[in-house]
Amino acid sequence: MIKISFLSLFILMLSFSNQAFAELIKNQVFHSDGYDRTYDVYLPNNKSNRLMPMVLLLHGHFGDADVMTGENNKKAPYKVWMDIADREGWVLLIPGGEFGSDNKRGWNDCRANTLTNPSTNDVLFLKSLIRTISAKYPINKKRIYAHGTSNGGMMMFRLAIESANIFKAVTSVVAAMPEISECREALANMPIMVINGTRDPLVPYNGGKIGRKRDQNQGRGSVASTADTIQYWVKNNGVNPRPKVRMLANKNKRDRSIIRVESYTGGRNNSEVLLYKVIGGGHTEPSIQERYHKLYKLIVGNQNHDVEMAEEVFTFFQRHR
Repeated sequence: MIKISFLSLFILMLSFSNQAFAELIKNQVFHSDGYDRTYDVYLPNNKSNRLMPMVLLLHGHFGDADVMTGENNKKAPYKVWMDIADREGWVLLIPGGEFGSDNKRGWNDCRANTLTNPSTNDVLFLKSLIRTISAKYPINKKRIYAHGTSNGGMMMFRLAIESANIFKAVTSVVAAMPEISECREALANMPIMVINGTRDPLVPYNGGKIGRKRDQNQGRGSVASTADTIQYWVKNNGVNPRPKVRMLANKNKRDRSIIRVESYTGGRNNSEVLLYKVIGGGHTEPSIQERYHKLYKLIVGNQNHDVEMAEEVFTFFQRHR
């Protein structure tokens, strides 16, 4: 009986050793431009010998990596990316922003009239971090994507302008191009996906100052309208200015929002511009699985539950290999 038990244990241990477990490696430190920056990396549970695509995920102002992965024990629509990573064999890179003058983490996007963004060279940091991770793990350098929310979504536009040679496509959520920009004009085509709510109380859909009315004196700057943001990239990518329009099924009628999709295709180098216009949506990421608490939505507005944001973005990225 003892021999059988030891044999069974050995076989069990051997079977475990042959499995590839998912792993969230947290609180790593990366030195960049005089700062010790932090990041998490998620490795999928179906590691193989093939090179793996990678997605850079950027949190918003006042956020961190734990907000993205749900490690703060709160709802996190970006958490669904870990399910996708396991299913598809993708790597997730989740860095942390630096502290600005308001002592909140964020990113140095292209807004020239914000007083609270950090002064860090975040393009340098992210490019250097991606090179390091790509050398450490079997990353497919031809399939690196980026996806961010709010301040992180605004950083997407800066990456699209200044680092188009690294990213295959980017997605920006509840964010827009700056009204006054400190960045140069885009020099290359970039497939862009934008997901914005028409009733966003923090980043106004029609452009203007960022933040609730009582907070607009806090120096967060201002943005262009979503329409102007889309037109910037329509012109830059040389896509057909007349979009194909479709309405997504209103699967959840209680969320007080619906989604209109505008697809601008036929651009140079297979580029496209895609807008998910969340009519009635607030400063939230659409999600079926990860639903924000109703008290939180009193501040940020409605959350759409008709689609899973991460899955929609993944489908968009899949089109651009």
